[in-house]
Amino acid sequence: MRIGIYGGTFDPPHLGHLRAAELARESLCLDRVWFMVAQDPPHKRDREKNPFSTRLQMASLAVMGNPHFEVSNFEAKKGLSYTVDTMRALKESYSHSFFLIVGEDSFHEFPTWRDYESLVRENDIIVIKRKWTPFSPPDWAERMGLKIKYLREGERECGRGIYYLSCATLPISSSMVREKIRRGLSIRYLVPEPVLEYIFKEVLYR
Repeated sequence: MRIGIYGGTFDPPHLGHLRAAELARESLCLDRVWFMVAQDPPHKRDREKNPFSTRLQMASLAVMGNPHFEVSNFEAKKGLSYTVDTMRALKESYSHSFFLIVGEDSFHEFPTWRDYESLVRENDIIVIKRKWTPFSPPDWAERMGLKIKYLREGERECGRGIYYLSCATLPISSSMVREKIRRGLSIRYLVPEPVLEYIFKEVLYR
């Protein structure tokens, strides 16, 4: 099967995550998207976050009802979550074709990731970019001579490689949701309803 790997802290998961995953699934003919909850992402060690089990529970609630979405606890006991290691471990454990799904901001920041050149050379990647920004691959990608394929929303391709997917994503971030909760503002229609109920039941982000 063709499996998309969508990693993140998901603290909390929001509708922007779900929409991006659905667009990637549809555009690249993915059979499933696995939401890979990061145990301890190195680039977010300076920020307090909810325990892995809490974030895993919220992600599970977020994908309920979509038969193409699953939540993975693959990184549960891996300590620091390095994407290059996770992707290698997945390929050793399964016979699927894996596609790493990342946001455009993360793709531009790849040089700060562990062994990013190997990550790029070894994996098929789907870069979710915002429709209203111009197509502009980062300088490091040009230096590596990467061949990047550009797909507009509504186009489909079932091949392999590195894809820029231009689509109308929802301008929502986890930090925005957390800030609204701290300020006592509504987060309805920013996160799935089961996630909203869980956040307030567990009194998170106060």
